[in-house]
Amino acid sequence: MKYPSSIARAVKFALAAGSVASITAVAPAVAQDAAAATGKVERINVTGSRIKRSDMETASPVNVIGADQIAAGSYTSVEQILQETTASAGAATGAATNNGGRGAARVDLRGMGEARTLVLVNGRRMVVSGTGADASVDLNTIPVSIIERIEVLKDGASAVYGSDAIAGVVNIITKRDFEGFQLDAQAGISDKGDGETYEISALWGTNFDRGNLTVGASYVNRGDVFQDDRFWSNCGPNGNCGGWSSTIGSGVIDWGSGAMTPDGNGDWKAQDEFYNYVPDSYLSTPQERFGFNANFNYELSDNVGFFAEGLYSRRDSSQQLAAAPVTGLFLDTAELERRSGYVGPWGNDVDTVVYKRRMTDAGPRGYEQTVDTYRVVAGFEGFLDIGRGLDWDISYTFGRNEAESWANNLAIRNRVIDSIYDNAFDWFSGDPLSDAILSDVMYNDKSDGGNEMQIIAANLTGELFDLPAGSVAFAAGAEHRKEKGWFNPDPVTQAGDSSQSQQDPTAGSYDTTAVYAEFSIPLVSGKRFAEEVTVEAAVRWFDYSTFGSDLTWKAGLTWRVSDEVMLRGVASTAFRAPSISELYAGNVGSFDYLTDPCSGVSHSDGSVLAQQCASIGWGDNTPVEYEQKDGQIEVIWNTDGDLQPEEADTYTAGIVISPAALDGFSMTVDYWKFEVENAITRIDRQAYLNACYFEGNGGACDTLDITRNQITGEIMEFYAPLVNAGYQETDGVDVNFQYNWVYGGHDWRLNWDITRLLTFEEDGIDYTGTISGMNGGYAEWRQNVHLSVRADKWSFNYQMRHIGEMRDLGTPEFEVPSAFYHNVSYTRNFNRGVDWTIGINNLLDETPKYHPSYSDVYTTPEVYDVMGRYLFTKISYRF
Repeated sequence: MKYPSSIARAVKFALAAGSVASITAVAPAVAQDAAAATGKVERINVTGSRIKRSDMETASPVNVIGADQIAAGSYTSVEQILQETTASAGAATGAATNNGGRGAARVDLRGMGEARTLVLVNGRRMVVSGTGADASVDLNTIPVSIIERIEVLKDGASAVYGSDAIAGVVNIITKRDFEGFQLDAQAGISDKGDGETYEISALWGTNFDRGNLTVGASYVNRGDVFQDDRFWSNCGPNGNCGGWSSTIGSGVIDWGSGAMTPDGNGDWKAQDEFYNYVPDSYLSTPQERFGFNANFNYELSDNVGFFAEGLYSRRDSSQQLAAAPVTGLFLDTAELERRSGYVGPWGNDVDTVVYKRRMTDAGPRGYEQTVDTYRVVAGFEGFLDIGRGLDWDISYTFGRNEAESWANNLAIRNRVIDSIYDNAFDWFSGDPLSDAILSDVMYNDKSDGGNEMQIIAANLTGELFDLPAGSVAFAAGAEHRKEKGWFNPDPVTQAGDSSQSQQDPTAGSYDTTAVYAEFSIPLVSGKRFAEEVTVEAAVRWFDYSTFGSDLTWKAGLTWRVSDEVMLRGVASTAFRAPSISELYAGNVGSFDYLTDPCSGVSHSDGSVLAQQCASIGWGDNTPVEYEQKDGQIEVIWNTDGDLQPEEADTYTAGIVISPAALDGFSMTVDYWKFEVENAITRIDRQAYLNACYFEGNGGACDTLDITRNQITGEIMEFYAPLVNAGYQETDGVDVNFQYNWVYGGHDWRLNWDITRLLTFEEDGIDYTGTISGMNGGYAEWRQNVHLSVRADKWSFNYQMRHIGEMRDLGTPEFEVPSAFYHNVSYTRNFNRGVDWTIGINNLLDETPKYHPSYSDVYTTPEVYDVMGRYLFTKISYRF
């Protein structure tokens, strides 16, 4: 299949040449120069549109992260790259997510949620991935070494790509048409001597008579960092964090007179010690990854070609938490005396006591995952010599993700209870438990899960007819997609006998069919104050087996006022179909950080709150008042098979300026706004608790279905269902300055990205300018500055990343200061294809910012750099 390729190479070079570069007038200028030189123009795809075009400017803003920017840094995962963009917000799962992340790495554009960003590989969907029945893509499945560039569309694109593209689209373009061999190696370590990371990758490609084969492989080994390895997260005598728990290794008992612990002499005393879980918890989690990728294309004839892509990745990851807590054990005092002869100090009037213990004698809990992900794409593409000529393609995509997960050193609750009855003196002495007892009550939990996706798609694009201002271009196509997901917890966990929360299995599937059409219509050309005015429009009809059919649309406008100024804007509707886990997941427990309204409330104060607390679960044996100590309450998360899609309206409007008087300079300013309705959300647990108790709202109380401990008064569990009752509204401004110039015989490049968040509101809560451990950071200001200078034999790169000041969401009067991170790297280009890079991340060793409401490490690790100063070196050899 012979297509003119000079312009394509020119555009690809323009895309790869920049660091986190906005699509401005620079790329089209390169394209136009190449076209003028060759007399040929090839049309290419731009993320956010399926219409092939000869320039890069569309109504939607697209940012590009080029291969040279990736090569200049220490990036070993796509997550690291995307987390640094100013469009990132919230708390995306990544290496610093020790509790609950299960080793995955995800993207969260605009802080709108990981499931609301669509991830593509070479313009086609990537299978959702993780440990099973997942709702978003694990970015660990895509090796960094194979990436040519990453295109980030910061706008809704459901009319073009379908579900999930509410907050935007991340399109990862892999290396292809490569010839030769390239070997890369990298090593890095923090200046504290931990977090060692190693990567080695190879890329080989060959051209033959009618095609190309490119193959790549990579291996990454990431070391761990513990919470007590940093002064700011160490909970020692002078530590500054909240890593203390009332569930301790010697055991705690309560018979209505408050928490008591063994005194070492066979009796009990009021609790005066707590457990420090920080030394056993990771701050940054370890991981090993292997990746393989192949791209193949072959021209069957001048007008028909075959293409294929293959991707495989394997992830072995682990997390570590404090020893397992076994809580809420109700013990019959008569049974204790009958089976062990133990008579406690509680007297004859107490029939039941409550016991809890942290199983420190067995060691910390270890979580491990082995995840395999496969993706294969095969298809045909070609050119139809009909009318003005049409490009077509038809493809089949198969993706599958399989995982096995382990949770080690957990306890079986009913065995613990039986062991206490039979060995009461051992359990209540405060001494370490024997190996025989531990082997009887402890177990290692194993689960498995996965996801699968199949897509058949066909596309047609070309020009329909001419208008006075130019040709009307179009793209149209159809797609049929099947998805399924599953997750099977260990039988002990399913039965509710584990020390971790009970969880039901998940299994489900759906299929969807869609048809779309997109048009680019030139309205004006060559007029004063309107060199070009083009309308872009798209519509997509879809039908889901789970909820029925609907459609989405997009309408955009580009107005090139002159060679120096272009205005652009787009309005669209978007949607997100409920995921398999949202539709079909069974109940699962989660220990959420919440405040019990009844904590500290006296039975006898006669207040409305006290009456409400007494009416919902306080028993006759509960203390006059109790104090919630741990800050965590077990919540049963449940789902709804009748959930409907989320719906969104998105708007962007901007200006692109590239003044002729300042050659090499360009600026873009874009206002964006997203409104999500019918959002799938888990009810706000704290808001419902407050409504139930403070307001006496019966509906809120019924929804929660609260169960309290009849002896201690504390909440044991309540339900938090998913509902289509949420909404999000966010808007802001993106600004990009880009300047390329020559000085001192060297090529200089400056790229400055700024995002100003104006509003982020969700379900009645204003998150603008706030940070919290549960929701992450929504800084009003985020900035990235990249400065590079390149000579014949060397290059130097500097990056400054700024996260603005925020307020602690739980303590609004507490101001969290801004964070500034400075990264530098130097590359030396030797003869014979050898490049050597050295660099330092977080040069000034900026520490994560303290905020008091999150009682883990008193910061949000997903927002700030937890590694500290980090040194790295890499070498690349190509021949």
